[in-house]
Amino acid sequence: MPIENLDETARQILEAASRRFLHYGFGKTTMSEIAGDCNMSTGNVYRYFPSKLDIAETFVRVLRREQIEKLRAAIAEPGLTAAERLRNLLKMKFKIAYDRFHDRPKAYELATEVMLARPEVAFEWERAEGALIAEVLKTGEEAGEFAPGEHERLPRLIQDVVYRFTTPAVFHEGDFEQLSEELDALIDFVLDSLCWRARGCERAVRAGAPPVQTH
Repeated sequence: MPIENLDETARQILEAASRRFLHYGFGKTTMSEIAGDCNMSTGNVYRYFPSKLDIAETFVRVLRREQIEKLRAAIAEPGLTAAERLRNLLKMKFKIAYDRFHDRPKAYELATEVMLARPEVAFEWERAEGALIAEVLKTGEEAGEFAPGEHERLPRLIQDVVYRFTTPAVFHEGDFEQLSEELDALIDFVLDSLCWRARGCERAVRAGAPPVQTH
């Protein structure tokens, strides 16, 4: 079910199901229990969602739409350089992932279940997030902060680099402050690379040589 078309009953089902998923676990939740929490028949729940997995997928899509809005807000602050916008985006993604998954086994179980059974959900999310990263990289290029690069490849590489901090995998990690410091160091490394390439391109242009390639 498209999340834009959720009516009051569908939202009621989602709310009841999410409470059970996050408290008892996805595997231990049944459609009849969700129906009971909503004071409706199991058949009525099936009218809205063909399966428990469909409810879980819709719940994840709603959360991720909210997450995209938070990431976009993090890069929309006025007066920031592209480097600061990229750091804000990655740090916000880390905070969201940590708050949602760290030491929360039921949330981790739910995310893992959806990603394994419906991998297209994860792929769609990666593309949406990648588009935001590409947007930041493009503004950095236009300002001369970053070297010209491949707007499809570079965002994916950055996502790979910070995977440990910004996905359900953070469930296995430790203290927030320590991880935040490690992520900052990793972001420094990424930004140093992007800025170094930009300086290389500038030197090459001044010397009349072809600019440094990013691949």
